[in-house]
Amino acid sequence: MAICFAKAIGERPILPNEVLGWKWDGREEVYDRETIFDYIDGMGEVYRAYNFRQVFVRRYEKPNQPRITVDLFDMGSPEDAFGVWTFERDGEPVSIGQDADYAAGMLRFWKGRYFVAVWSEGETPELKEAILTLGRKIADAIAEEGKRPELLKYLPQKGLDKNRIIFFRHILILNRHYFIADKDILNLSPKAEGVLASYRVGKQLMRLILVRYPNEKEAAKADETFRRAYLREGRSKGIVRTENRKWVAVQRLGRILAIALDVPSESRAKELIAQALNFLRDSPQ
Repeated sequence: MAICFAKAIGERPILPNEVLGWKWDGREEVYDRETIFDYIDGMGEVYRAYNFRQVFVRRYEKPNQPRITVDLFDMGSPEDAFGVWTFERDGEPVSIGQDADYAAGMLRFWKGRYFVAVWSEGETPELKEAILTLGRKIADAIAEEGKRPELLKYLPQKGLDKNRIIFFRHILILNRHYFIADKDILNLSPKAEGVLASYRVGKQLMRLILVRYPNEKEAAKADETFRRAYLREGRSKGIVRTENRKWVAVQRLGRILAIALDVPSESRAKELIAQALNFLRDSPQ
């Protein structure tokens, strides 16, 4: 008997009824953008920041074993499914779906427009095997794969920490991983696409932000508000040395905004921006 808190939108993968002795309890909960807080109070805004549509929740039980919960999030697009996975990931990579990680009884992966969490309280070898097996079955039930955000192609590869790339559309997501400002000085929106990348320079960590806006007008507005709020005396040049003795640089190319942060030298800040923009100049925006 299903329990619904929202109407399902369109077709979706058929989830398994049983795996390694854990059986679906026959109930399903469905939450949408309005009711998500009834299920996930503290994290609801994170999913909404990624154009989240709805989540399907099932629980699997086995006598004398912890219960396994499946959260199947329809994120509306592969980019948003990838994005919420980059926000959530916190474990060792596993080969499930298009990208996945596992840690302490929690499997997270994305495939197509879906982000999936399979989890349980506690962990035993038997429970871990069931979680991973259930994850593989769900991934197999998702017919289509999706493309990763195109902006990833324009990230310079030298020194890039591929495990710390974050895709975002909302200042809430960016601020959780790198605080920019209390206000949205980047003029973000559900149609904007942004990546935050980390680069190692010896023991130091510098960052690069790329944001693609729906049009040049919005990109120009973001360029201006960022310079005014963040660069101040370096606003006209687009580069400044901050109080931590690191460098910040910004440059716009059409509807793309590139920002380098925490860079140890002025020349390296300019170089990082130039590398990203050179990739962009050779590609359609």
